[in-house]
Amino acid sequence: FAALSGSGPATTAAIGSIMIPGMIGAGYRKDDAAAVSATGGTLGILIPPSNPMIIYGVVANTSIAGLFMAGFIPGFVMTTSMCITAYCIARKRGYKGTGEKFSVYGLLKAIWDGKWALATPVIILGGIYCGVFTPTEAAEVGVLWTLFVGLFVYRKLTWKNISSALIRTSAFAGSATILVGVSMAFSRLLTLYHIPQTVGAFLGSISTDPTITLLLIAFFIFLCGFVADTLAMVVVLAPVFLPITNALGIHPIQLGVLFVVCCETGFLTPPFGANLFITMKITDVKLEEVALKAFPYLCTIWLLIILIAACPQLVMFLPNLLM
Repeated sequence: FAALSGSGPATTAAIGSIMIPGMIGAGYRKDDAAAVSATGGTLGILIPPSNPMIIYGVVANTSIAGLFMAGFIPGFVMTTSMCITAYCIARKRGYKGTGEKFSVYGLLKAIWDGKWALATPVIILGGIYCGVFTPTEAAEVGVLWTLFVGLFVYRKLTWKNISSALIRTSAFAGSATILVGVSMAFSRLLTLYHIPQTVGAFLGSISTDPTITLLLIAFFIFLCGFVADTLAMVVVLAPVFLPITNALGIHPIQLGVLFVVCCETGFLTPPFGANLFITMKITDVKLEEVALKAFPYLCTIWLLIILIAACPQLVMFLPNLLM
């Protein structure tokens, strides 16, 4: 679903509202169900298309298509790592699932039955990479295609359902808007007092090693994620760190992907933690309980951050190959 939305909270809300009740019904603990949905939702801004990548591309004057390509391999690594983490937690908790045996025929049948819906990411990403429409226009195309499939192909989407979905979305968006408003005010306060510039100059003076510098930047973004919104951090901090990384020969695309992965941690760290608030609302579980269960996944994200900082080719392989 991350290949459709470009937003972490949107991915969490869409998938969590479907999967969390199913997991609870199958015997999963509420806090575990909330944690895996919240952390899986962070992939919404790493797997292209990605709203923060688009904003970063504009701010840094960097190819948005290149950023999208660069997100594929880290996104695959992160998805695999999260699956392994979830498997270990499930084994420890003794979760069994439904007990239904895996069937290749059943998988292929499900793919065939869902071919119209599965064509959505192909249309969105294919249109962007082929230059048919811009990333912003891709969102509009995705909405129109989804409405067409839901209304005229599967015929399960009604105007009443659309109205209900809009009302539920407004409820989720309302709480998120309050969080974003507070974080934007805080970001404005940081800007007025030139705190990002001061911190940027300090980080640049500590080390000239690209890996160490990227890790220091990642740690600062991680701290900002406790109180600031993702897009606000990109707009405020990217212009501060770009001159430092450019001087060290770090490609803006590598910094952009690192930026996005670091912003993912902000979705899982209270008191802001937008994804935590969304799953907390769905499960009626306390924020601190969800945050505690999300900690193993947060450690997985940090391992990926270290890997991105130390291995530029993990990010730059596809852009160098295709651009």
